[in-house]
Amino acid sequence: MTKKKKRGRRKSPVPVLISLIVIVLIVIVIALFFNKYTGTEERMSANEYFGISSDTEAALIVNGQKLEEKGIVSDGRIYIDISTAWSYFSSGFYYNSDSGTLTLTLPEGTNTWTADDGSGTLLAQNGTVYLSADWLKENSDIDLTTAENPHRVIARNKWSGVKTAQVQSDTPVRYRGGPKSRVLTELKAGATVAVTEQLDNWVGVTTDDGFTGYVKKNAVTISESDGIAHTEDTRFVFPKADKPAGKVCMAWQYVGSTDANGQLQQLIQGADGLNTISPTWFAVTDNSGTLRSYADKSYVDAAHAAGLSVWAHFGNVDVQGVSADPAVYFGSSDARANIISQLMQSASDTGFDGINLDFESLGSEKIPQYLQFIREFSVAAHEKNLIVSVDNFVPAYTKYYKRQEQAKAVDYIVIMGYDEHTSSSEEAGPVASISYVKQGIEDTLSEVSKDQVINAVPFYTRGWTESFGNSVPQSKTLGMDEADAFVQEHGIELSFDSDVGENCGTAETEDARYSIWMEDEKALEEKMKLIKEYDLAGCAAWRLGYERSSVWSIIKSYLN
Repeated sequence: MTKKKKRGRRKSPVPVLISLIVIVLIVIVIALFFNKYTGTEERMSANEYFGISSDTEAALIVNGQKLEEKGIVSDGRIYIDISTAWSYFSSGFYYNSDSGTLTLTLPEGTNTWTADDGSGTLLAQNGTVYLSADWLKENSDIDLTTAENPHRVIARNKWSGVKTAQVQSDTPVRYRGGPKSRVLTELKAGATVAVTEQLDNWVGVTTDDGFTGYVKKNAVTISESDGIAHTEDTRFVFPKADKPAGKVCMAWQYVGSTDANGQLQQLIQGADGLNTISPTWFAVTDNSGTLRSYADKSYVDAAHAAGLSVWAHFGNVDVQGVSADPAVYFGSSDARANIISQLMQSASDTGFDGINLDFESLGSEKIPQYLQFIREFSVAAHEKNLIVSVDNFVPAYTKYYKRQEQAKAVDYIVIMGYDEHTSSSEEAGPVASISYVKQGIEDTLSEVSKDQVINAVPFYTRGWTESFGNSVPQSKTLGMDEADAFVQEHGIELSFDSDVGENCGTAETEDARYSIWMEDEKALEEKMKLIKEYDLAGCAAWRLGYERSSVWSIIKSYLN
């Protein structure tokens, strides 16, 4: 009998298949991991990054920011149009389009260039005037370099408040914060870069050759201090007047005629702590620079006898029946010289101690002319040891007034920390809420050192009437006692609003709503706390006659 062979059990292919799938998955995961975390070496072209399309274009980089505007290249030199150069690089020069002259005023004198003087400083092309980047480097207190492939200008005029980092190992700078982002340039160990932002694993940096990108966080060590090293060029340091000891406590006196000078003694009675007075004496009456003057030697003598310095006010506020245009008289070298000559003569004749400049509501197109006047006037005033101060509304509305440039030439920058709401405002509101004042101080201090900053407070309040049926409210300017009378007249109940920093209230009748935000002793004290907190150079007030005598002890206590 034949025995049948036992058939063996066939092995299942499933385990093998599973093993292969696992191996494949592991390979895929590893590949994905390396793909995700291994950096690409692909480079972005410099022309693409800087947006350069031809050899005659030049990129412009200021404080790490690429400008939309481009420079041009001519005969191997880079030129920047006058407006861009003044707005972004340096506002220390003045270009007069009428005469085609470039003016640079420095303490030792004034120099002038023209487009056809052979220096190559100015280039006129297709109706636009360009300024040489080489001239900017030589004649401005900024850090400026040029580079090629592509042509570009790299400049810095802001050094404080900027974080820096030390590069610890050679590392690529990428366009975005990630390993797959294209490479812009490389940094060598030991280099110092400006920091633009900090992410979890990446740091935004600006390189010396004009690129702004990202490096791995572990490749740099970020400095704990803020600021980039810069050595001030003494050629551009304007001499200043001898400042008074201690804090400035100034108030403006409105003088609308020579007779008003006689009110001085009455207005300063009881003003304990007041050490400076600014009478509104000077205004321009025509475009040749002729001045209207209420200056009076007996006024100055009386002020000095009372222990007050006199900073004569020169401005364009409340000048009735005058059509003179600041763009014209500040834009004319002859008119500027005429104005300066008259002011210097008046200083000699009357003995006042300084000038307070107050030109309000100038459009941005008039600021280059105004700044040139400030420079020329400051040089002349400081030769006589006259203190020069300039009034500016808060930077939120007047950034283009170029406080940083003003501060180079003058002794004090005065913040007019009021008129948050004016007679023309479309809604009722405070004259100077505490947040408005604080922001004005902080914004000013981003451009000007605290020892040059005076914050001006209001002695006046606006009482608001909103007649039902009328879309625009009406307001009255009220002194402190008049504001109390407004509250009484309309039965307004006041309460202190800590967000505004003022006592305020509203009352309604059948016909209208009456509102007020009180600039009283409490509101003043809140503002004086800020002046002390930020250690400013002093306080000013608009204007004498609106206050109560009780304000002076408050002001004095915070300035001492």
